[in-house]
Amino acid sequence: MKIKFFIIVVVLLLAACDSNTDTGEDGFKDYYLLDEELQHIGKILEEQDIVILGESTHWSIDIAEGKINLIDYLAEAHGFNKLFLETPDSEFNYYKDTGLDMKDGVAEQYHQDIFSEYLNGTDSNIRALPMDWSPVFQNNNASHISILEENITNEINEYDTGLAEEFKKSEYSLRDWFAKGLFLNQRVGNFERKMDVYEEIRSKDFFSELPIPTQDYIVSRHENIKSYYSQINFDNALIEYYDYREIGMANKVLSQMEQGDKVIVWVANGHSNYDVTKIDNTHEVFEVQRKNERNESLGALLRDSDYSVYNVGLDYNEAESLGLLSQEVSTPRKTGDETLAGYIGDRVSDDIFIDFETSDFIEDRVYTVFNAGTYDYQIVPQEQYDGLIYLDYLLE
Repeated sequence: MKIKFFIIVVVLLLAACDSNTDTGEDGFKDYYLLDEELQHIGKILEEQDIVILGESTHWSIDIAEGKINLIDYLAEAHGFNKLFLETPDSEFNYYKDTGLDMKDGVAEQYHQDIFSEYLNGTDSNIRALPMDWSPVFQNNNASHISILEENITNEINEYDTGLAEEFKKSEYSLRDWFAKGLFLNQRVGNFERKMDVYEEIRSKDFFSELPIPTQDYIVSRHENIKSYYSQINFDNALIEYYDYREIGMANKVLSQMEQGDKVIVWVANGHSNYDVTKIDNTHEVFEVQRKNERNESLGALLRDSDYSVYNVGLDYNEAESLGLLSQEVSTPRKTGDETLAGYIGDRVSDDIFIDFETSDFIEDRVYTVFNAGTYDYQIVPQEQYDGLIYLDYLLE
């Protein structure tokens, strides 16, 4: 009997020492295993109108697969029906409506085959939608002429050769500015053209004769220019671009939501942060990019809307490579309490989800975190997010 009693006492003591046992009368835990406890995570997120899923890099296959696993569960089990992607609406809708390959019309991080059902509209539970307005073009190459541009130029050329050429020049100007002028505060590529070619095309009698996807593209591009591009002061272009991009993405999410929708927003941590003015962008690259001068964020703008929002940041520790980059890029393991990944990784070797409202697993203080595992900045996680996904190791 003494032996049995001793064993029972030891088991109870071990359970008491487990930092992730249920805490409080509601049975909340310090963290939930991402692969094994989706039901618990779903209960935390199910009442929200908007769930933001951030990521510290766009270029990891493993991160994308982990997020898709969670998204598919939330869609099937909890009725989330719209997925907003960090990709421009003008191009997205043109490629979708013309039946062309969607990979040519979305940002590069969504070129993976695992996005096919979302992009092709064949997923029965959730619908992918665009939320950005900056143009998409391959390899940051302004000279690259897309199928979209070639098609529309040829269609306009049937009615007005001069306008077709002006359309082509205007499209190039936009790409050229985003490829170079944005970071130089310069008007490269004749960005401010004398003729508003999109308005001119819309005013012509032949406009209604153009294919519907072409009409929609011209209208969408024109409205984005009026609402966002043209608002940027070239003397402070980089900062104003940052802020107008956040404003534009928030507007596009909210304008595409209808009563009863439950949506997921797939975006970089840099857009989802609640308060960018409290981020200390310490890496020299961020100093050149003037990230400390930002004011707006998608996360804050959505939080200030009439919808309920839960914002999930994502951090990872070690990476063998980032599978979507052409060059080999690895991330050494981080240890020690100074970095967020090191703090968590020294205590947990699993992929986990942490709800900040019910868990004090992470101390409420400043940590160093990283973009793509390399570019450091400092945050208090609880100020920027409602919860956090931590991935311990990435193969790709």
